[in-house]
Amino acid sequence: MSNVGVDMLPENMQHRCSLSVDYPDKEFAEMVSQALAVDEELHQDKVARQVSSDGKTLIAQFAACDARMLRVSVNSFFEALALATRTLDAF
Repeated sequence: MSNVGVDMLPENMQHRCSLSVDYPDKEFAEMVSQALAVDEELHQDKVARQVSSDGKTLIAQFAACDARMLRVSVNSFFEALALATRTLDAF
């Protein structure tokens, strides 16, 4: 997967966050990215998220209509990220 720019997120959502997580190798980052990309946001009218990988780095970008929704989305993402990482570590 390639990196998708923040400018691809809706302009009307002013609260934004970008995260990058480094992994041991490209394949690990791609597998986590693919696993998390299929999980859609529950409130798509209030939060947008893009997940991609660039080499060994997982990149997640968020945009939300307010700070609370951004916090909820990022927190949920971290929970899913931790689960996906622990699962792949087990193999």
